[in-house]
Amino acid sequence: MQRRTVLKGLAALAATPAIGAAAPVMTRVRPGDAGWPSPAAWERLKAEVNGNLTKPADLFAACRTGGAGCTAAMEESGNPFFIGDQAGGTQVSGWLNAWSPKASAYAVTAHRAEDVAAAVNFARTHRLRLAVKGGGHSYQGTSNAPDSLLIWTRPMHAIALHDAFMPQGSRQAPVPAVTLEAGAMWADAYDAVTTKAHRYVQGGGCMTVGVAGL
Repeated sequence: MQRRTVLKGLAALAATPAIGAAAPVMTRVRPGDAGWPSPAAWERLKAEVNGNLTKPADLFAACRTGGAGCTAAMEESGNPFFIGDQAGGTQVSGWLNAWSPKASAYAVTAHRAEDVAAAVNFARTHRLRLAVKGGGHSYQGTSNAPDSLLIWTRPMHAIALHDAFMPQGSRQAPVPAVTLEAGAMWADAYDAVTTKAHRYVQGGGCMTVGVAGL
């Protein structure tokens, strides 16, 4: 085989598009990157969610820096209800060699579906990391992420009881049911359904676990 023939074959092979080549991976924008939203952009999001945009606090920052508040932070860490009421709180301290708790850069404290939609759209437009947290019991760290925008559903905890519920299109007989919003905890569900309505609902044994966390 002539050298010229081999070179022509190699050139043709190099020009052939790769079959099954992986699509380029979209990188997420983080603080300090050129595409990070401007202060004005964050203010527009804040207005869209009725002022419910905050910077979550790192609950153990004082312990990492040797601050005087470390003792108080350690005492509060034993109260799961306190932790659940903090945008930057998680009910576990991480997973060895996998993840450690770190508060998001910003959090939308969602009170309605429109707040959730606004946060999702903002994250999509600016290519931000997005995290969603209700009770904060995720043992895999999926309810928090550093440098992210957090959708915090804790305030969405409304509960509605139904005497005769029938799913749309169902032909079964109506049954008693309960509707719980994304931020409700099992403690809320048990109180409304069992204590007050004298009915039964099956759920988890930990009272501070979010109903929608499953």
